Amino acid sequence: MRAREAIEMVAKHRGDAVAVCALGMAANEWWAVTKGEDAFYMHGAMGFAASFALGLALALPKAPIWLINADGSLCMNLGCLLTEASQAPKNLKHFVIDNQVYQTVGALPMVNQGRTDYAAIARGAGIPRARTIETLDELEKAMPGIASEDGPSFTLLRVEAETGFLRTPPMTYEGPEMKYRFGRALERRFGIAVFGPQGY
Repeated sequence: MRAREAIEMVAKHRGDAVAVCALGMAANEWWAVTKGEDAFYMHGAMGFAASFALGLALALPKAPIWLINADGSLCMNLGCLLTEASQAPKNLKHFVIDNQVYQTVGALPMVNQGRTDYAAIARGAGIPRARTIETLDELEKAMPGIASEDGPSFTLLRVEAETGFLRTPPMTYEGPEMKYRFGRALERRFGIAVFGPQGY
């Protein structure tokens, strides 16, 4: 399946979940599908989306948090799986878009390409609800159950590497503007204070 198809299917079942997206493909494709200002799009911090999503899940235990990660970002922070298993937040779902390449830098092959089983690593870290999905039909059948199960859960989505990826337009804002849009969206939705009187 293609990354866009996988993300469209995941987004279709998102409901009111707060999304956190890894930089590059995951963020750009999620924005292209949802135009969601209530999602956090990671910039300039490869691997950190998982830690950010876990912190958000622990801070907002009643809010469903969906992490839209990528294989390259996961490999930068594999230890996140140990922490997710240890903290065991019921509201966290971890999706990984796995195309086996570093797509945004010219489709360079992933380390250990085609041999690493990330779902097995997640299970070994202590996340029992971990699976790999390779087709769109399989994803469509699985998503209602994934959306309704308790976390932490881990779902690897095997997608094709695409040479035309860089034509996907990124979101139209980044950095400070993205931070404030996301923070204000959380303030409105949950009635909480994200920013102080000085705006930070």
